[in-house]
Amino acid sequence: MMKLDQLIEKKYIFHIGNHQKITDITNNTRKVKKGSLFIAIKGTKVDGHNFLEEAIRKGAVAVVLTDREKALNLKEKYPFLNIILTQNSRKIQAQIANKFYGDPSKGLKIIGVTGTNGKTTVTNLLLQYLETAGKNVGIIGTIHYKYKEKIFASGRTTPDSIEWFYLLNEMKNRSAEYIVAEVSSHAIDQYRVYGTRFEGGIFTNLTQDHLDYHGTMEEYFKTKDRFFQYIQETNPTGIIATNTDDPYGEKIYRKYRDYLNIISYGTKKADFIISDFEVDMTGVSFTYKYGNIKRRVRSKLKGEFNIYNIAAAFSYLISAGFDIDFLHHATEKLYPIRGRFETIENEFLVVNDYAHTPDAIEKILKSLNQIKKNRVIIVFGAGGDRDKGKRPLMGKIAEQLADVIILTSDNPRSEDPVKIINDIKSGMEMKKEIYEIIDREEAIKKAIEIAQKDDIVLIAGKGHETYQIIGDKTYYFDDLDVAKKYLKGRNLNI
Repeated sequence: MMKLDQLIEKKYIFHIGNHQKITDITNNTRKVKKGSLFIAIKGTKVDGHNFLEEAIRKGAVAVVLTDREKALNLKEKYPFLNIILTQNSRKIQAQIANKFYGDPSKGLKIIGVTGTNGKTTVTNLLLQYLETAGKNVGIIGTIHYKYKEKIFASGRTTPDSIEWFYLLNEMKNRSAEYIVAEVSSHAIDQYRVYGTRFEGGIFTNLTQDHLDYHGTMEEYFKTKDRFFQYIQETNPTGIIATNTDDPYGEKIYRKYRDYLNIISYGTKKADFIISDFEVDMTGVSFTYKYGNIKRRVRSKLKGEFNIYNIAAAFSYLISAGFDIDFLHHATEKLYPIRGRFETIENEFLVVNDYAHTPDAIEKILKSLNQIKKNRVIIVFGAGGDRDKGKRPLMGKIAEQLADVIILTSDNPRSEDPVKIINDIKSGMEMKKEIYEIIDREEAIKKAIEIAQKDDIVLIAGKGHETYQIIGDKTYYFDDLDVAKKYLKGRNLNI
């Protein structure tokens, strides 16, 4: 419980009412209770301003809004109500949540990972390295929000600011020392982590995705860059690791090299150079060079792209002061992440992977082509109500790099799955063996049925997800479980 004037600067308080003790903060009317502060957020589909009176009826004693006319009406109708008027409710929400939960980032070492692809893997690798070093580590990301054995929730890549600061506080109270977190472009743009003191951040890459939200690649990059600007402004000793093989990562390096503790990783001119890649079904091996140290290391992680993910975490931790010998030996113990190059080995190989962007599809297919003995069969679709421009690019890449393509549904949401498939096909020449099977289970079944000895079946797009969104309903669906079902039907070992 906190007093209103402890949570918000007086300049934002439009009207002082009664009951200035705040017991809870929320932007969801279903969670409002007596003594709540309700924050009206205007989203892309729902406007919280339409639920203000419902929140008041349920017991909210204070509200945050951006509509002055509504503020005047509420003042007249509810003189007991505390009204906060702002131009940016998301930013104010972050400030309030941070104060309500006691500024929890103080005393924590929080590492944010951003980029189009690799965020989930890199955060999980950081988790493994740090736990191997005996640290208490929490993780906030796409698969789940977790500290040790306690799973708080699973959901968006980065939660909204209320849940974010709640999680930081909960993990801190349970003795967490480090938090590793995925920081999405939406989270940066919507102030979800605003007010957090980050120890540092990692930039993995930037390729086409989310242009339905950002509009252009430059705007997408500017949003990512705001995260590193924020680190520069709030933590002069902040650490950055950036992939300088990526042109946007190179921009990050050039911009911040004189201001922050920055380390570059990549195959070309970099502080942490990776080279001589070898990829097979047992994992990867590569040489790294850092200063005068040059060594070769092996990891059980599969796929060439995972060398970059390892380099991201490894190089960051070098800059954070971890011993390079420790990191070298810990790399050999790293284990794979759920839904990332997850495999079932039989007379043919089944690979389950989250790849759902052109770049990710290209990287996983190239890795599979390096180890294939026969054909590569890919099953994939594209998410509905998301960046449509990437669909033909995904189709083009799949046709170039796979031998058999099975187009299906991903999470179609409100879109017609047939239209999504047609968008994918618009980038294809339709010269390979191609199937169109809308039902995702039937598509996976088809892939298992036609697979021959030494083929590789790649089921792409959903990875760790255990659901499928069709229309406005969410159904249980696990790609790997479906694959096992039909492997069993062929009397193959699973």
